[in-house]
Amino acid sequence: MPTRENFRGHDVGTAIFRLIFKKIKIRHFYAKCLIFIMRFYEFYEGQILIDDRDIRDFPMTELREKMGLVLQDAFMFYGDIAGNIRLLNPNITDEQIKQAAEFVQADKFIHTLPNTYHAKVIERGASYSSGQRQLISFARTIVTDPKILVLDEATANIDTETEGLIQEGLAKMRQGRTTIAIAHRLSTIRDANLILVLDKGQIVERGTHETLLAEGGLYADMYQLQSTEV
Repeated sequence: MPTRENFRGHDVGTAIFRLIFKKIKIRHFYAKCLIFIMRFYEFYEGQILIDDRDIRDFPMTELREKMGLVLQDAFMFYGDIAGNIRLLNPNITDEQIKQAAEFVQADKFIHTLPNTYHAKVIERGASYSSGQRQLISFARTIVTDPKILVLDEATANIDTETEGLIQEGLAKMRQGRTTIAIAHRLSTIRDANLILVLDKGQIVERGTHETLLAEGGLYADMYQLQSTEV
């Protein structure tokens, strides 16, 4: 069993990722990658490089400004729609909020609300569907114009009413940006330059959608199962 896994992301946007981890024998490998990439926790073995520069060499503020994170469960705060996109950032204008919402297709449902961008949001956004909350999460991410997107099961909890809008918004968000996507819904990563298949904390397959299907391994089995379920 190798003690090091090395994989290089393709240049799909403005950054190139290279991740090198030693002793990858852990559960929830993807979660570890996520917290290390975002530097929620520090790591002391291996490297994560952006354009051949170790992420630990970036000031934390600069690193976070380059990245946009979309989580599986979109959280909304008490206030209004605009405030949930702005997130207390005084540099974001009302026009930028509207442009971000339009970009990710969130404006479609926002304009159906009383007071549109000033529509009331109660705690956790309980009055909105999971898909609507995720569209707001997309807008708050894209309004900062990140260079790198990190998507953690971003389409796992979506509803049929907004699924089409979410898929369109997600596709637009990924254009011209390096994207790291963690997904069990394989249809959302078909166009990825590199897919890593994890099983019990280990990378067991890697390649494009087409090459992995041709190999007839674990990825092909999972994709066939999901296609059958649909």
